[in-house]
Amino acid sequence: MKNPVKRLLAGLLLAAVCLAMAGCGAPASDTPALSCQALADRVQAACEFAGLTDVPESYLEKHLLIDAADLEEWAMRRDTDGASPEMILVLKVKSGADQAAIRKAVEEYREERILQYRDYQPAQVFKLENSKVLQNGPLIALIVAPDAAKAVSALGGGWN
Repeated sequence: MKNPVKRLLAGLLLAAVCLAMAGCGAPASDTPALSCQALADRVQAACEFAGLTDVPESYLEKHLLIDAADLEEWAMRRDTDGASPEMILVLKVKSGADQAAIRKAVEEYREERILQYRDYQPAQVFKLENSKVLQNGPLIALIVAPDAAKAVSALGGGWN
């Protein structure tokens, strides 16, 4: 009688250890599973933006100097009339494309916008200065929002 009870207890202990170990992994980020459009929607819903409109691919190539062929997908929305620097930019870089170069292009675009808005709308510059270029694997984002912390938290975990 002792032998079957010991086996049962050992089996239960093993199952408990396996379940405990399965819960010890780092939490997976939900961000990479979302499309760029879904991430942009999530950020736009979380923050109070001025009216945003989708930007055509030609803007991406002309102003950010990023070849759309290097991107798997992307979403960019910016203030409709340009009076505010508010924008959402989410890029998913193709495997094999130069992520560092694309991130640098986004950072340079941000710096150019700061210089432009210092002369054009100085009261709006804080939004650009509080923004950051963030990355999560192949995803690169620039969110210029009234509340930068709220915008970053809307992206989800894993961004730096």
